Amino acid sequence: MVAKDVDLFDKSLSIAAEQEEEIARQQKKTDAIILKDEYEQVVGFMLKDELFGIDILNVEEIIKPVDYTHVPNTKEFVLGVINLRGKIIPIVDLRVKFGFGKKPIGSESRMIVISMNDFNVGFMVDKIEKVYYIEKKSIEPTPSNIPQTIEKYVKGVGKLQNKIMTLLNMKELLEEGGGLN
Repeated sequence: MVAKDVDLFDKSLSIAAEQEEEIARQQKKTDAIILKDEYEQVVGFMLKDELFGIDILNVEEIIKPVDYTHVPNTKEFVLGVINLRGKIIPIVDLRVKFGFGKKPIGSESRMIVISMNDFNVGFMVDKIEKVYYIEKKSIEPTPSNIPQTIEKYVKGVGKLQNKIMTLLNMKELLEEGGGLN
C-alpha cells in the first residue's frame, strides 16, 4: 500500500469568502479588550424600588425560587438552604438583610446564585432587570445618603443614562453574614 497525500480539511464545512468577510465586519463592531478595560458588566436587580448590581463574574446562575429547608437558629435574613445539583446553598433574603422588610415571594422573584472563592450563596431578589455595561469612569464612591444598613456592602454607584445603580461589594457581603453565620 502506497501512502498518498490526503487533504484532511472537509471543504463542505468551509465558509464562502463573502460570508467570512461579513462575519469579520460584524465582529469589528466592538473590541472586547476595550470593553473589558472600560466597562464593568453587572447583573441588575430590584429590591423594593431600588436598582442594585452584582459583578457578573460572581454570578453562577439565576434561578426561579425553589423550595428551601429552614435551618433553626440562623439569622433572620437566612431563609434556609437548598440542594442545587449536590451543593448545599444557603439562601439569603436581601430585602431583610438590607432592612427593607419581608415581602412574599412573587412570580418575578429570583435567586441569584453567587460563587466566590469556592463559597456559594443564593440571594433572593424581587426582580431581575438585565445585564448592564457600566462605564468604569461613571462609577462613583458610595454617597453619604446610602442607608447605614447597607453602606458597608456598597462599593459604589454607577450612573446609567436615566438611573442610578447601587453596586454591591460581594466580598464584604459574603464575609459578613452572607451565609449561615
